[in-house]
Amino acid sequence: MPIDPTGTSPQPTLKPEEEKILNMRCKRPGCDSITAIQIKIPGSDSQRIYRCKECMHTWGLNVGGHIDI
Repeated sequence: MPIDPTGTSPQPTLKPEEEKILNMRCKRPGCDSITAIQIKIPGSDSQRIYRCKECMHTWGLNVGGHIDI
């Protein structure tokens, strides 16, 4: 984290997080793209949102949860 030597910045300057590109097939019928971007949702660990790099279709997946063995 860079430090502001003049002290004029009210908060630390942070770089925006880079997009996480995944090899995942698009869920939209007719699109044959195999790359997607994972979209971060603050405060949500149980759901993931993905967006296709070609057609910009967005879909979600629920992850985690209770498992009975």
